Amino acid sequence: MGRIFRALASVLFVLLSACSDGGRTGINPDDKAPNIKGLDLNGNPISLDQIQGKVILLNFWATWCSPCIAELPALQRLYTNLKEYGVQVVGIAVDDSPENIKAAQATYGMTYPIIIDTDSQSKRFYEVKGLPESFVLNGEHRIQVLIDPDGNGPVTRIVGPREWSEKRVAEMLTSLIK
Repeated sequence: MGRIFRALASVLFVLLSACSDGGRTGINPDDKAPNIKGLDLNGNPISLDQIQGKVILLNFWATWCSPCIAELPALQRLYTNLKEYGVQVVGIAVDDSPENIKAAQATYGMTYPIIIDTDSQSKRFYEVKGLPESFVLNGEHRIQVLIDPDGNGPVTRIVGPREWSEKRVAEMLTSLIK
């Protein structure tokens, strides 16, 4: 089943990437993902470009968003289970205060990197439609097509919470590691 899933995902990626202009930055299949700059939870500058060579699950969220909060434990389980295989979860905290973000980190035991988007540029760059919203990037920071964990077909963005720690999600993400 895993091989069939990976083969289907590969075929879909090839078909959908044909409509992408590989030289531009954007949110279409195989586009170079826009860099995100902000602060970490200690107030130090951090950017998405600092994370290289890993498959990245990029998750836009806020503490005032109850579906975002509901999704945090699954994101932490995914990160805990797959970090040694080269999968990195990165939280992009938007429209929120550092104090609220730190409290959520402590409450939910989040150990993956969190970038506080201090100027709200990332939402514009990624054309974020709602929260939580997630994208998957390959090791070269290119937007990936994946099968929505809720069975909604191939997508480049996932709007709404998902159960990220399911086995089929892990297989899908690890299949992107080269």
